[in-house]
Amino acid sequence: MINKLPVSAIIVGYNEARLLEQALKPLSFCDEILYFDLGSADDSKEIALRFGAKVIDHARVDSCEWIHAKYSKSTKHEWVLITDPDEVLSEELVAEIHHIFNGGVPLENIGAISSPWIFYFKGKRLYGTNWGGINRRILLVNHNRFEFRELIHLGRKIKEGYTTYDIVFKGKNFIHHYWMIGFRKLFEKHSRYLRNEGEARFKNGIRSTPREIALQPFRSFRNSFIAARGYKDGFSGFFLSCFWAWYETSAKIRNYAYQNKRTNNRRSSV
Repeated sequence: MINKLPVSAIIVGYNEARLLEQALKPLSFCDEILYFDLGSADDSKEIALRFGAKVIDHARVDSCEWIHAKYSKSTKHEWVLITDPDEVLSEELVAEIHHIFNGGVPLENIGAISSPWIFYFKGKRLYGTNWGGINRRILLVNHNRFEFRELIHLGRKIKEGYTTYDIVFKGKNFIHHYWMIGFRKLFEKHSRYLRNEGEARFKNGIRSTPREIALQPFRSFRNSFIAARGYKDGFSGFFLSCFWAWYETSAKIRNYAYQNKRTNNRRSSV
């Protein structure tokens, strides 16, 4: 019998049946699994039910941050694990989570737990670019000590007075992030993200100027391909570095447009 931990998992999906099973298998230690389906036409919901998840139908949203902000405090347990259908927790990482929740780490002042995170592009691990190497992301949060906001990429914040516990990378204890299966998915997903980037960055105090926008493509490509050693991934590294330059420049343009819109609105209301 699997030792269940007082953890609620939230996973959001849309037509991810081919990935969902491998993502749900390692979550069997969670006492509660909530799967939010955004209108899948495949058998995603049936797969989720097979793994004991509670399936919740939800209208399509641009990003899972909207789901987290709305439902993270409605879970059975105060500790919430946030994951996606394209992420798989390794056995070693699951063992470490068991260790933490079975007294291995005092949790009284911890608001979040972060995990090592490794990206794959078209099935191959990335060693360079903005996404390559050993990354890190928040995996578990205490919903009373953590804040989720409806902001793309910038909607997560630990509350004052609490700390983040970082699971140390030991070689195999990480999240396998099967990030993108191909070019079409990459552009589709990030084009959707861009609809909200301008506002999200503005609300986090980020401002852009025409000069920064003009320089951004060169800076982003240099950072991804040279500084982050995108050249180690061959053509994929070159392509993804160009993609990162496009995305960051587009995000800055959206941010600049949003801040101008807010300025004009304030002027018109005076």
